[in-house]
Amino acid sequence: MSRRIPKRTQRSNGADRAARLQSVARPKQARSQQTLERILEAAESLIQEKGLADASIPEIVRRAGSSVGGFYGRFRDKNELLRALEERFFLDVLDRADALADAGRWVGHSLQSIVSACAAEMVEIGRTREKLIGAFLHRAVYEEEFRTEVLTFRRKVTERISALFLSRRDEMRHPEPEVAIDLGVQFALAFMLQLMLVGDARSAGRVLTDADLAREIARNFLGYVGVPFEEQPALAPTGAPP
Repeated sequence: MSRRIPKRTQRSNGADRAARLQSVARPKQARSQQTLERILEAAESLIQEKGLADASIPEIVRRAGSSVGGFYGRFRDKNELLRALEERFFLDVLDRADALADAGRWVGHSLQSIVSACAAEMVEIGRTREKLIGAFLHRAVYEEEFRTEVLTFRRKVTERISALFLSRRDEMRHPEPEVAIDLGVQFALAFMLQLMLVGDARSAGRVLTDADLAREIARNFLGYVGVPFEEQPALAPTGAPP
């Protein structure tokens, strides 16, 4: 049985995530919180379009409908802005992982449907926020503290998704399902990080589409944990349009 995943973790929850940020002083008024969210949205949009280096502060505040003074009232520089964007991104992805890991929504679905949905979500996040993730990776190379934060984030995502898959461990033929699931999720995440660095995925002389990527990530994971893969339509990611 196939159906779309309900859109429970839309980017429209951005205002809520802005209120949860620890790296930015909590705005005292709703209007200030909305301004903060607009600045973050504008910054992410420009970074995705141009890259971090070419996303200037004046252009960010112009697009946000704010001012340079309003920007510096919240951030000392672009590094602090990037830190807030990192935290916001981590919260977003963890929200999506929590939605995917809700076992109740998967009653009646095959394990392949669950894995395919997770793979599609991963590809969708990577493609729509590619340059932002690239900026994070660049920072992680030079800052040990941020590398630690990235590893903590990866562990949290892996734990959420692994818990979901472990509820179906009886369907797996791998002798150690816990090990296979944990490594399988890490393999998929590592592949997506490589994709962020090189820009596209090529195999057998052609560039793979996002649908190809999601399908092959799911096929690889299922093969590793010992579950037969059957060709079928993949579920749409939680953030996909209807």
